[in-house]
Amino acid sequence: MSPPSLRAFILDHVLDGHGRIPAVLGRDASDVVTADRTLRDAALAALTLGGPHDRPLTARLLDALQEFRDSDADGWHELLDVTGVPHVPGQVRTPADQALAAWACHHAGTALGRADVVADAQAQLRRLTALVPAKGWPARLDRMSTTVLDGASSLAQTAVLVLAAQATDDGSADRSAFLDAAAEHLERFLSEDGAWAYLTPRGEPDTLHGYRLRAGALAALAWAALDERGVESASAYATKVLHHIRTVHPHAGARGFWDRADAGSQVRVDPLSACHGRPGSPFPAKLVADHALLAVAAGKLADLTDDVALKELSEAAGAELDRYTDPQAGGVFQGQGSWFSTPVDPTVPLARHVMVPPRTAGAFAVGNTSYVPFHEKHAETQLLALWAVGDRTPAVPSAPALAEPPAPHPIETDLSRVSTARLSEGLIDLPGYLRWLRSTASGLGYGLTPYRSPLGLRSDRTAQTFSVLHVVSDLMALDEPVPDPEGLLAGVFATQNPDGGFGEQPGLLSEAFTTYCAVLTAKVLGGEGYDRERCVEFLQACQHPEGGFGNAPGYPCDSWHSNLAVLALHALGERPARENDLVAYFVSCRNDDGGYGNQPGSPSDTFATFRVVDTLIALGLRPPRMEQTIEWLRGLQTESGGFRYRAGAPESFVGSYHAIAALYVMGAQPADVPACLAWIAARQSSDGGFSRLPGGPSETTDEGFIAIQALHMLEQKLNPYWAVIMT
Repeated sequence: MSPPSLRAFILDHVLDGHGRIPAVLGRDASDVVTADRTLRDAALAALTLGGPHDRPLTARLLDALQEFRDSDADGWHELLDVTGVPHVPGQVRTPADQALAAWACHHAGTALGRADVVADAQAQLRRLTALVPAKGWPARLDRMSTTVLDGASSLAQTAVLVLAAQATDDGSADRSAFLDAAAEHLERFLSEDGAWAYLTPRGEPDTLHGYRLRAGALAALAWAALDERGVESASAYATKVLHHIRTVHPHAGARGFWDRADAGSQVRVDPLSACHGRPGSPFPAKLVADHALLAVAAGKLADLTDDVALKELSEAAGAELDRYTDPQAGGVFQGQGSWFSTPVDPTVPLARHVMVPPRTAGAFAVGNTSYVPFHEKHAETQLLALWAVGDRTPAVPSAPALAEPPAPHPIETDLSRVSTARLSEGLIDLPGYLRWLRSTASGLGYGLTPYRSPLGLRSDRTAQTFSVLHVVSDLMALDEPVPDPEGLLAGVFATQNPDGGFGEQPGLLSEAFTTYCAVLTAKVLGGEGYDRERCVEFLQACQHPEGGFGNAPGYPCDSWHSNLAVLALHALGERPARENDLVAYFVSCRNDDGGYGNQPGSPSDTFATFRVVDTLIALGLRPPRMEQTIEWLRGLQTESGGFRYRAGAPESFVGSYHAIAALYVMGAQPADVPACLAWIAARQSSDGGFSRLPGGPSETTDEGFIAIQALHMLEQKLNPYWAVIMT
């Protein structure tokens, strides 16, 4: 069955019969994640879906938008409850969202021939265009538009005001004066390389928050609009900003563009900007909605300037919209996150955006942090994608051809012993680590740390499926008893969802990642009390037409999530439904240097290399040209003992684990084992846990798992089959 076109998906699954639009869906209309409604989504729906071609739909969209209208003050509420009642946090005035709503009303009123609606929209825009410059271009005002709640000035907001004012230009002197003032204000954001995302309340560049892709794309669109008005240098400014994005924001190991860069034009984790002044995740992400704006902006400027590089930028951004479109159910996923190899280099794919601000649309709270699953379908993403690429039916990709099938390589699957002996005396403080590990106990599970309410970016000890697997793994590798396995399994099984997959906690969305953690915990503890048949169905549904597996049905595949899904199926006694396509996908990830990339065409790294060779071995296959892969991995070890996660990159704690594990499952060891043992042991913290850096505070049970499992492999004391399945 063919997937629906993007417009059909929006009409059939996102909008209801009244033109209302919930903020976030899961896979389709049967799974509404965030039923609350935002003013921005309602305005975008009226702008992108409505028009004279469908007057009944336009009327419904206008009615739904006007439900946000504040009867007691100028403007619109910005957040409605699922029942239509205004949320108190939405009783503010964000200039860009207010301008977007006025623009949408003007658009709908024009299409319907409603002079009253058009006149009211123009009145609201006149009020906004007079108010915002007078208040110093603030990011947010109170409900009465008298008190400035956020005095910083936003590049993105200024750009939206320009676009709305230009699109609804009534030829008045007031409108012309505003656009002139806005053009002058936009110039204040310019840096030597691009354009800052914010100015401080004093009007200075906000270097703490650096550059943002969305802001730059919107600014380029605004400057393109100003260029049409004859504003001098407008197209040059737009071109400059887009070339900065093209140079600085690309994902180093894959396709697409990160959402931010710091003041030094570097994509990096930035706890300071997240914790001070403007709350947000410290982690960069790849957001499909941003790519939609970038595709439109770069395409428009390419047409204006005949700049071939901008045309290529537009095509690259548009290609990401295609890649993140669900080829089975339709609709567009939100994007891609990342774990980090070093504090400055995004690496391992993660289908969630971690440590987002509370009450972010589609977010789930887990203890003292929150995250957004990126396999959600946000209304804003669907609407911006429709605007960028039009109403297209998603192409269904095919698996690559398998020219050279790997040779059979049977493995021993005996799990009667996890380890053959204890770690060498004095290598690490083992009693200290066990105290730390056991104190992560929480209810029927284990948390990521032993701390109840830590500050900084440290996680707490709220039980999580991910951490349960780590703790069980380490206790069994260390030949320590696992307390109350029946209770532990009851807690894990409570996270299974009706679709058969497992979430991080009960009620959270299913993922291949968390399903792997639950299934492997059940396997090693001998648990049977869950719906195995539905679990297999969920995992098999995660196989993408390209052959690999994604983190959820329809979500783009990569070697990382393919490994987790296949190992979960393996633990369930099943094999992938399209095994040849999977093997072909993995083989196509191989590079000439002997390593593997996370996707075909991606540069080799230790993460992907382990995931590919490990999965092939679990399937009973010999990785192609295995000796070359072993030599490539060994060549990444540094003099200090750790491993670079890819050629030319810094040493990485997590990347070193993957290098060690990849070598081990292929029957090899690092070139310098003693140095590697010392390198890992030096990362034990004074409280007993482990850190990615020597002398740092202990981090999570993930770092503990890496240390304990890697040390056992380096001393050749770990059952090879355990190393294959317990990743």
